[in-house]
Amino acid sequence: MSNRNTWWSAAALGLTVVAGCGPEDETLDLLLSAKQGLVAGCTASGVDADADGLDDGDEDCLLQRHAPVVNLPWTIDWTKPANVDWYLARVHMRFTHDGCSDCQILNVGSVNQTSITNRTHNDKNWLCSHTSTARYSYGTDWNDSEHFFLQPPDDAVHNGSSNSADWKVYGHVYKNAYGGVNLQYWFFFPYNDAQLSFNHESDWEHVNVRLNPDYSVAGVHFAHHSNVTYYAKASVQWFDSTHPLVWTADGSHASYVSESVCDSTIEEVGWGSSSCETNANYRWFTWAGGKGTLVGLQGGGIINVGEKTRPLNGQNFIKYNSRWGEIGETSITSGVRGPSFQGNWTRDM
Repeated sequence: MSNRNTWWSAAALGLTVVAGCGPEDETLDLLLSAKQGLVAGCTASGVDADADGLDDGDEDCLLQRHAPVVNLPWTIDWTKPANVDWYLARVHMRFTHDGCSDCQILNVGSVNQTSITNRTHNDKNWLCSHTSTARYSYGTDWNDSEHFFLQPPDDAVHNGSSNSADWKVYGHVYKNAYGGVNLQYWFFFPYNDAQLSFNHESDWEHVNVRLNPDYSVAGVHFAHHSNVTYYAKASVQWFDSTHPLVWTADGSHASYVSESVCDSTIEEVGWGSSSCETNANYRWFTWAGGKGTLVGLQGGGIINVGEKTRPLNGQNFIKYNSRWGEIGETSITSGVRGPSFQGNWTRDM
């Protein structure tokens, strides 16, 4: 077994392997697949549709079990969250050509999770005539000068949805480097209202809950754009002992371990010292039924997106390899790319 690239052991499966009498590779693969469905309190589906070596039922269960409570700033009346389908129904799809005029690809009403992931469009030359070089909205092809982007027709879309039922969280579960799994929770905001000239359309932020090999919680990664800070479980605040509390910065939507850390970090870069001020009315319970009778906002639940090559639950948007907002003067002011094309998609700290 020491020659097999596995992330769990026979002992973890409750198997006894006698020295010199180990199972053949095919038998071992079958035995190892039994790891699926051994999460205490979860019901296995017997299905691994995204082919990541984890039972989809276990993934859904764990995502629900450790979904965060997000403390939104009291200024949430501006730049509220939304969801992918809400946003796609309100935007155009265009193609940017460096030094030439953009091309319209899809109009509002025609943009959806299927149509954005099957587009091709040709580059332009210095005469601004199309060449024979095709670019794709899917796969790994990327050119920073010529690519697709999604453009809201007006600024009203920037506000997000006033209905918290539209605030959906996109879950991604993957094996980590420590023998367990990471539970990744992505939040979508239609606009990043940052300081000075760093505003841009679309904002994807996330937190990761790191689980040990026995599925107990090791700690939480809090992402603030491309930066990530890891805190062990004891340094994180918890709701009902299983759901991490997250503080979101006003406008930038960066995630922090506490209001004080959030405020002090934001203040260091020139923002107000109360940018992360919140109260119980602005608690976003991200998982289905999480709020119950408590004060706060009930979100639209967690959707397991699966893997980039095998999306789950119809979430084909994770294959879309282009920008979620219009092009700005710099990369900092341009719409960002989606979760699966960001460096934190499978990151371990």
